[in-house]
Parts: sequence; structure tokens; C-alpha cells
Amino acid sequence: MTAELKDQLRKRFFSQRKQLGQRERARQSEAICTVLLDWYRGLDSAERPTGKVAMTIKFGTEPDTDPVMEALHADGVQIWVPISHADRSMSWVQWAPDVPMEQSALGPIQEPVGERFGPEAVADADVILVPALAVDSAGFRLGKGGGYYDRFLAALPDLTTRLPFLVTPVFDYEFVDARAEAFPVEQHDLPVQAVVTAETGLMWV
Repeated sequence: MTAELKDQLRKRFFSQRKQLGQRERARQSEAICTVLLDWYRGLDSAERPTGKVAMTIKFGTEPDTDPVMEALHADGVQIWVPISHADRSMSWVQWAPDVPMEQSALGPIQEPVGERFGPEAVADADVILVPALAVDSAGFRLGKGGGYYDRFLAALPDLTTRLPFLVTPVFDYEFVDARAEAFPVEQHDLPVQAVVTAETGLMWV
């Protein structure tokens, strides 16, 4: 029943993203980027000791956080992005604006070319922006169904004694009250610590 419920929820949120429209997605994405940049730049040195941020390259109707990548890289921050594999694991590549890109073997997604590293390369990141179709107020995410980030996040506590800030950017309606609509949770699921939307800004959960 849990898998069936998750599939129903994914269809609903995928449909709502398309219905939101390109202009509104762009408006909310711009506001999300402003919040993320102001927050990260405002952290003191103890809260961002490595100067490293892990995040995804925007695809499809997702919130567009690519401007955050570009701005933080210009600030001297290391940007790391994931590469997806057929076994549903991820490796990580350092990104820069001039890094060559190639299409993923798994779909029409552009990925950077470069040396690939395991999850330990980003376990010490200051921040990991964790994608989701939606997230509830307890910090639990509804992903796209591949389980890539679920596996990665579940491994983090064994890789580091200091978890990065786990932050999920979503559109306004994709942040839901867990008391009204909590997402199905597996035993290994690691919740994020904060959610960013255009309407609420950064919310600790």
C-alpha cells in the first residue's frame, strides 16, 4: 500500500508542477535562489567550514537553482553535482561553468564530465540541496521514485560525524503540513533539516 500511495502522490505532484506554468515556476525559483544565497552567505565560518556545496543541475519542471551554483562558484565555493548510475547509486563530480557536459546514459539529462568520486567526497559538505517533489513539515521527502537520494542520505551518518545542512527547495504548494498529509516513511529515511519556498523563505523543520 505504501508503494501504491507514493505512486499516487508522485502523479499528483508531477501534474501540479506542469500546471504551475513556466512563468510562475521562474518567479518562485528566483525567490528561492535569493533565499538560499542570502542564507549561505550569512553563515559564519564555523557553519561552513569546507566551502563545499552539493546540489543537482536543474532538470524539467524542477525549481531552477542553477543561479545558486553559478553565484556560489563565483564566490569560491566548491560545487559538486551527482551522477546517477544504473544500479541506482550516485557518484559525484566537481562542477564549474566551463566543465564539459555530456548526456547521461540513463536519460536526457546533461551531466558534467570529470573524475567521479564516491559519497565520501560530499559527506563533509557545508550544505546538500536535496531535491524532492514535495516535503512535509517533519522533513520527510517525496522523491521521484528512483531512491538515489534515499540511499545516499541513509549512508551519510556512517561517513561523517558532522552532517551537512540538508535543505530541500520546493515550490510553495509542495511544502505540506505533516499533521494533515504526512508522507510514507521507511525505516532508513533521513529527514532534511530545512525547506525553502518562495512564500515561506527558509523554514527549519
